[in-house]
Amino acid sequence: MESGTPMQPFDWKAFAALDKEGQNSAVAAAYSEMAEMDEEARRSALRSAIETVYGLPDAELRSMTEARLRAWLVLPPEKAALVGNSFESAMDDMPARIAMRRVTVVQSVAFALSADELAQLQKLVPRVLGDAPLAVPSMSKGTSPKRPWWKFGQKT
Repeated sequence: MESGTPMQPFDWKAFAALDKEGQNSAVAAAYSEMAEMDEEARRSALRSAIETVYGLPDAELRSMTEARLRAWLVLPPEKAALVGNSFESAMDDMPARIAMRRVTVVQSVAFALSADELAQLQKLVPRVLGDAPLAVPSMSKGTSPKRPWWKFGQKT
């Protein structure tokens, strides 16, 4: 973002156009600001954000979803929990098409996070991964035990 061009505080489409670092910073700043709002204003802002972000193409939706989760990891825990749980409440009011996209996107983005980050997120916002079970180390990249291909039918 150029220094002479002010960005609207919650211009989610503009945030999506930023590089990864810019997205993470912009989204964290927006959620930090939302934490200072009253609950009704926060949910209204979150509903607008959800509608905009979930209307983006898949690649931008994934990067913005990761930026959202990373923002909650860097915010002070009380702010992250406040905004995250308000986000979940706002998401409950969304149409099925958004809910369906959310399930697949959040689960795919979760693989970009470490097991510790997933556990921290679930502690702050218990429904962050939808109805998925609590995070386990095998959810993060490279930590699941490898079985020979021929044992695909055996339980571990």
